[in-house]
Amino acid sequence: MSRLQRLTTSAVAVLIALLASVALVPSASASTRPIDISSYKVSDQVITSSYCRMVSVSMTTKKQKDYKESWIDVDVTRGRDLVNWLSSEDGKTLNRLQLCPWMDGLGKYTIGPADVVAGYTARDSLGTYTDYRSYTDGTTKSFYVRAKSKASLSSSRTGRTVTLTAKASSLNLDWDQYRAYNPSSATLQVKSGKTWKTVKKVKLSNGKATVKVTSSSKKQYRFTFPKTSTRTGATSNTVAR
Repeated sequence: MSRLQRLTTSAVAVLIALLASVALVPSASASTRPIDISSYKVSDQVITSSYCRMVSVSMTTKKQKDYKESWIDVDVTRGRDLVNWLSSEDGKTLNRLQLCPWMDGLGKYTIGPADVVAGYTARDSLGTYTDYRSYTDGTTKSFYVRAKSKASLSSSRTGRTVTLTAKASSLNLDWDQYRAYNPSSATLQVKSGKTWKTVKKVKLSNGKATVKVTSSSKKQYRFTFPKTSTRTGATSNTVAR
């Protein structure tokens, strides 16, 4: 074999090896989900009026290296009902949520899931371009919308008998007024040292209950009830008898 033939054969072998090595290197795979929602942040709402209000909802996301842009629509539901939605065009900020208690109701609301259309950098033989994927992000966050409730306590004494009158009211969305409320698990409490102890459970009717206790000494009393999914809890003023 001549020197020229040997050089030609060597060059061809090197070229084949280079092509083989290139073929063996896997191309970078595109993200199946260019952007993911990590979490939402929203506060429970206490309603003091049935009028609509604007609620701030924030969103944190994780973006892949090939992420370019996105359009995100986030469901807002109460139970099985879709009451509104939020949108984002930068993968970072959400528009504020309009909440109308008189129409949407009270109780547990859920932010998410979200429909996502996300663009990512793709490559072909002609260069780079933006391609898109559509998918659902299942991240959710719940919060509660509760009507404001109030509690009051009045008292009187005759000898060793102390009469205590407890009252409760809560915002009525139909009337946009505070109306009589009959909370469950309401209790009458007496102060013992620095702590409050339950004297008895109180059952209200038309937002009112009267309780009689026997005590020869002056003591401090209060009336309280816990929150529910639709109403706030409340603690009355303190009375001394």
